[in-house]
Amino acid sequence: MGLQLGLDTGGTYTDAVLLDDALQVRSCAKSLTTHRDLIQGLRGAVEQVVHEHAVDQINLVCLSTTLATNALVEGRGRSVAVVLIGFRESQLNRANFSEALAGDPLLLAKGGHQASGMAQEALDIAAIRNFVSEVDAGVDAYAISAVFAVRNPEHEIHAQELIASLTGKPVACGHHLSSGLDAPRRALTALLNARLIPMINALLDAARALMAELEIKAPLMVVKGDGSLISDSVARQCPVETILSGPAASVVGAQFLCGIDELLVSDIGGTTTDIALVSSGKPQLRADGATVGGWQTMVKAIDVRTFGLGGDSAIVYERGSRALRVGPNRVVPLSLLVHQHPQCLAVLEAQLALPLSTTHSAQFVMVHSASPTDLSVQQQELYDQIAKGPIALHTLFAAQTLERALLRLEQRGIVLRAGFTPTDACHITGVQETWPATAATIGAQLLMRYSKDNLGAAYDDVQHFADDVIRRVSELTSLALLEALSAASGSPMTESQQELVQRSFNSTSLTGFSLIPHLQVPIVGLGAPAASYYVSSAHMLNAQLQVTEFAHVANALGAVVGTVRQEQVITISPAGGRRVSVMFPDGPVEFDALESGASAAVERAQQMATEKARNAGALEPVLEVNRVDNTVNDGDELVFFESCITAIATGRPGAAICAE
Repeated sequence: MGLQLGLDTGGTYTDAVLLDDALQVRSCAKSLTTHRDLIQGLRGAVEQVVHEHAVDQINLVCLSTTLATNALVEGRGRSVAVVLIGFRESQLNRANFSEALAGDPLLLAKGGHQASGMAQEALDIAAIRNFVSEVDAGVDAYAISAVFAVRNPEHEIHAQELIASLTGKPVACGHHLSSGLDAPRRALTALLNARLIPMINALLDAARALMAELEIKAPLMVVKGDGSLISDSVARQCPVETILSGPAASVVGAQFLCGIDELLVSDIGGTTTDIALVSSGKPQLRADGATVGGWQTMVKAIDVRTFGLGGDSAIVYERGSRALRVGPNRVVPLSLLVHQHPQCLAVLEAQLALPLSTTHSAQFVMVHSASPTDLSVQQQELYDQIAKGPIALHTLFAAQTLERALLRLEQRGIVLRAGFTPTDACHITGVQETWPATAATIGAQLLMRYSKDNLGAAYDDVQHFADDVIRRVSELTSLALLEALSAASGSPMTESQQELVQRSFNSTSLTGFSLIPHLQVPIVGLGAPAASYYVSSAHMLNAQLQVTEFAHVANALGAVVGTVRQEQVITISPAGGRRVSVMFPDGPVEFDALESGASAAVERAQQMATEKARNAGALEPVLEVNRVDNTVNDGDELVFFESCITAIATGRPGAAICAE
């Protein structure tokens, strides 16, 4: 009997699960994700699940990940250069593109096309060549997007070929990522895609290296944001497709585990809580594009609501609100930090011996994953200090001028902070016992003192403090579940409604009345920290909680039970009289009548969807074709506006794409 290996690399843990061909779980395991060398975390999980099985029986390896999601939520990613062709400067304010660019180099080049697919202006090759020569030393990848490239990608293709030949670096094109019309959002999607390429490539390189090391000769598939699978080669070209990969895999895994048609899936990891509604046995899709970290992309994905709330969310005291804040940034828990770097315990003890706590008490910074390139003098000096080992922020920030340099290193994923987290609180209460609780206890004492000295709550002891942190996380989880459910039903909660509901969780904060929510759909809590918070959240919401045996590895399980799904969309527009223009991916072609154009569009769409599915790893794809005509009646005459042909090819992955 063959075996199938499912993997999930998250911000904190890497999971592995081994299934047989009957989809029965043979073994599962978890290992800490090792960001500086991802293969170690993968190896730690895989070796635990395969040690009693012959690796030559493994005929499929599937991988999901939250690395791309986490990077967007936390505002991290590599430096990129962007070439926008035919854009007006005013368009940069749409889709939050300027904010997402975050100061990276940008060229507005002449060129682009009209809605008809005809060039509006010649492509300015000289400007692109000069731009590349000026910025290449400081960037890791490029993004290109041209107006109406989905109607004619000629200028994007020419620019891509030029930049690739000049630099040899990855180049992301907007028309490869979406067939939808919305130039600024397509440009944003291309930008995010380019920023994620080095990160996803590092993960796929690690997975391939481990497979070679263990002599696993099988296809390597990656979960997309819609829950379907693509080959690792396709994922390298379009890593933005993997945003919401982990959450999508968790939804597929939850359905597989529970076997019920109506459920609210909530997956809490180290960095985020990801929530999706399954109705009538199917997860809802966001055809208009996934929103992650505030960025509205054009990537089709499961309608997952992502919140910056996890077991490793930073717990900080805000002097303005005089209260603890949970997240959204992820930090390394103090208990884990001291487990891996015992010398940091003495630093915490020294901070506790001081008469006062500061903003930076119980916080450290350490090297994270990426190798630094093109650092300023100040950034390089700061990195050199941090590279010697975790360093306390209150020591580092004797000179406040380093704050900006540290922020830039964090945004690029080069360094990561450590601090007090909900995971530490769970170690204090005994809910978790993975690492010694000593560091967590001292961190709690430092935060308690800072809260009291700055007119915040005064806690009786560390147990009281830890209970308060866990209560806050459970309340935020409950609120997130309500927000996600109301948004999925088409009636998003207003800010005032959210505030009222949150106050109702603490009955003493409302006078004269109470709000008692009642969820009519069961909650499926997934992820390692779920047991710490979801019993309380289900109680707050008067909801049924579904508990499954393999909930802690649902992402890895969902990865390996998925299917390949690829689609090709071709639009048809009027071209004068009865003639129509079919917008083929390589440029428009005119036909004498709609039906002849539609016939050619269907044939090409089927061909391209099948080819995409096979390239993505499907062995025997099955086709489905849909046609939607947009027409209106003008008296006795039917006026044609547009037709949309969609071909969808689906199938299970097969051994045809094994690594050479």
